[in-house]
Amino acid sequence: MKSVTAAIPDRQLRTEEIPITWRPSLLECLAIFLGSCVLLFLGMSLHPYPYDEGLVLTAAMRVAAGQVPHRDFYANYGPAQFYILAGLFKLFGSSVFVERLYCLCIEGMLVVTMYVVAGLHCRRSIAACTALLTVVWIFGIGATAGSPIMPALLINILGCVPVCEAFTGPAPRRLMAAAGALAGLGFLFRYDTGIALVGIQCLVIAIAVFSRTESSRFRAFLAAVWPCLAGFTAVTLLPVVCYLSVAPLQAVLHDIVLYPSKYYRAARGLPFPGLSLRGLDNIALYLPLVIIGTCFYIVVKTGLDGRQKKVAGRAEAGQDTGWCGFLLTYSILGLVMYFKGIVRISLPQEFLSIIPTLLPVAVLFERRATFSRPMRGAIVVLVWLSVFPAVWASLKTTRLLYLRQDSVPRYLWSSMRNTAPAAQRNWCRAESPMTRGFCFSSDDDRIRAIEFIEAHTGPGQKLFVGLPRHDQIIINDNLFYFASGRLPATHWSHFDPDLQNRYDIQTRMIQEFNVDPPGYIVEDAEYAGETEPNDSSKSTGVTLLDEYIHRNYRQVEAYGNFTVWQRISTP
Repeated sequence: MKSVTAAIPDRQLRTEEIPITWRPSLLECLAIFLGSCVLLFLGMSLHPYPYDEGLVLTAAMRVAAGQVPHRDFYANYGPAQFYILAGLFKLFGSSVFVERLYCLCIEGMLVVTMYVVAGLHCRRSIAACTALLTVVWIFGIGATAGSPIMPALLINILGCVPVCEAFTGPAPRRLMAAAGALAGLGFLFRYDTGIALVGIQCLVIAIAVFSRTESSRFRAFLAAVWPCLAGFTAVTLLPVVCYLSVAPLQAVLHDIVLYPSKYYRAARGLPFPGLSLRGLDNIALYLPLVIIGTCFYIVVKTGLDGRQKKVAGRAEAGQDTGWCGFLLTYSILGLVMYFKGIVRISLPQEFLSIIPTLLPVAVLFERRATFSRPMRGAIVVLVWLSVFPAVWASLKTTRLLYLRQDSVPRYLWSSMRNTAPAAQRNWCRAESPMTRGFCFSSDDDRIRAIEFIEAHTGPGQKLFVGLPRHDQIIINDNLFYFASGRLPATHWSHFDPDLQNRYDIQTRMIQEFNVDPPGYIVEDAEYAGETEPNDSSKSTGVTLLDEYIHRNYRQVEAYGNFTVWQRISTP
């Protein structure tokens, strides 16, 4: 355990090592994993998210049907999440419950990882608090269900651990290869974060090697970097070759490079939010920069102090510098991921930066006694500022679950007492991807529209779920396809502004409908009133698709925001 430091004077303590001698046991990690999974299960919403979660579920359904991402449907994520869920659906049946259990496992692994990684430089109690704060943040964000953000975040945290070894001496090649392999795995979930991670690893290795005084530093850098790049290549090469054997490169370039680089900032960009009483959790959007700046200052100052001691002949043998490398590594990770999410600035987008910066805060708090009095006070403030927005976000989520009455404890309680509304009981009795294994619900309008489509189409028939107007797009309902068990009739079922409201894309969609026309079209108006300060609130003036629908389909049913249109003519 920790050495006793209370009786050591400040001046002496600043030069002392703070040894860490504990290591978590397997049983300890298992208990944290299961405990966090249970807590997050009880805190999850029973209303799946129609856009982000829906697009992943529908993409997995398309992959399970033999379709290939980018070639057969538009996607802005890597394929790993789709194929993992498709495999789970093949084994256990297509259901939201299977997807949520998979997500809970990833989240539980993330919590354990935060505990173990924080424990590399912190006592057990601080590592446990870091893990608990991670649970609070996951619950508070909520809307990441199904998203590849969580696997990418887990991989980012793990992928930085091996390269920290480069600060304590020549790192073993197997560790560098493992780091690169993790970055390659992250690439398969999210192309952007995977490439960013391997770049971060190379940068950290370069800083670690060139900050040492040994000779042949360039050779040492190459010796550490090539296993990292080899590990990345080993993981990504086979999937890339397999994909290019069945699909054109142009499809990937359009979805991942051409469209985002030309349209994403204008179509999805958001300004930095202000701080208000209802949005105090937005403190977390600014805090990572403060934490990162503090860490950079401490690392630079510690390095300069160390050089002065060497010059004066007062350097202590065996002095621990690994914690500085740890601070620097996870600060760089947090900084890169922060700027990756800065275009569409929001808590879910910055989650990839918020969580990694908890680790430097934990280490600073652990070593606070070794700093000057002003810095100790600043570190304590950083700790409280890290805790407060997480708690505030979780309170907002708790209130939202209460108002919507869709929490797991409430559902279990009403089921045991048989007090659930008749419509919900009937919905939960029916076998569907939304109710299989555990009953997930939605608003009444969507449920009735889903039931109509299930009653009037067969499982092999395709469907199109659109908007009342397609010249202006913000988001669309991707969940409807999966919930009804009907494949999309178009390559472009996942809507993005400045994409499906363009002339060229609407022309392609109409061509698809002429070749294999869907018998029914569902239009969802629930997002018609939403606006953002970007191109999603502007009309392109392109009405080809709307004119095609009104010419070839007639409205047969209306359920609140949902209208159902039946085909009346052939092209």
